[in-house]
Amino acid sequence: MGEIKQMKRRLKMRVYEWNYNYSKSMVITSDNDENHPITDSFDGEAKLDLWTPIKVRTVSKKSYRDFPVFLSSKPVISARVKEVIEPFVKDEVEFLPLLHDELDLYMINVTKVLDCVDWKRSDIRTYEDGSLAGFNKLVFDFTKIPAETYIFKFVERASTLVYVTEAFKDLIESHKFKGLDFSVVFDSEFTEEKEQEQKRNYEMALEEIERKKGVEFTYEEARERVDKGQAVASGKWRMQLDEKGRFWLGELTLDSTYQWIMPVYTPPILLSYLWHEVEKSEIKF
Repeated sequence: MGEIKQMKRRLKMRVYEWNYNYSKSMVITSDNDENHPITDSFDGEAKLDLWTPIKVRTVSKKSYRDFPVFLSSKPVISARVKEVIEPFVKDEVEFLPLLHDELDLYMINVTKVLDCVDWKRSDIRTYEDGSLAGFNKLVFDFTKIPAETYIFKFVERASTLVYVTEAFKDLIESHKFKGLDFSVVFDSEFTEEKEQEQKRNYEMALEEIERKKGVEFTYEEARERVDKGQAVASGKWRMQLDEKGRFWLGELTLDSTYQWIMPVYTPPILLSYLWHEVEKSEIKF
């Protein structure tokens, strides 16, 4: 009976994509050095033996410094984050020291790579030869993620994507570290039936937006109206200013809430859409 309870606890898990709070996290980069391992693909292979500290510099200061955004997307943490998480993740990552004028920083090389994709429920894209091109929808097989896991990659995208578990999230939040966005979640209790229900609710939300739309106008006019304090929408997209006059772009997610970003550039596809006025939304990030 005890083994059954332990198995049930093991199968209840949440996984989050390593994703930054881009609006508040400082941004760093390094000078190009083609001979340094920092330019290599971080695909789970060890690098510490070949590593030498490399100079990085601040591109954008901002307020959060615990998880600086490195322009090549490789995870970086501060020394105080390292001190807290190292006892828990020491068998899952390597800490690679960086040189910065003001901060003590480390790049993380995740060496725990799992074969844990649920291929039945995932929706994939393929090239003409049948090889994997990407995921329209990614679902994990949680039976293949060990219960004690804190941080990992999965085989098919080991060179690009990093994931953390609820245990890692709790650890970060309990020490009030800032800079990661834990909104992208994969839940072991999110069954196929719940997935279908969520999809229906999402489609109903889009239909409601479509039903209530009034006069439509071009993207250029939409931006003019936004600059005057109005909110506009086109399908799953919204644009508006916050109380400080900053521009935000929102995308309706499958859970029928908006994910907001302060875009560095305008996605070209939005330029061709027709827009209409809507009520302003609360911006949560």
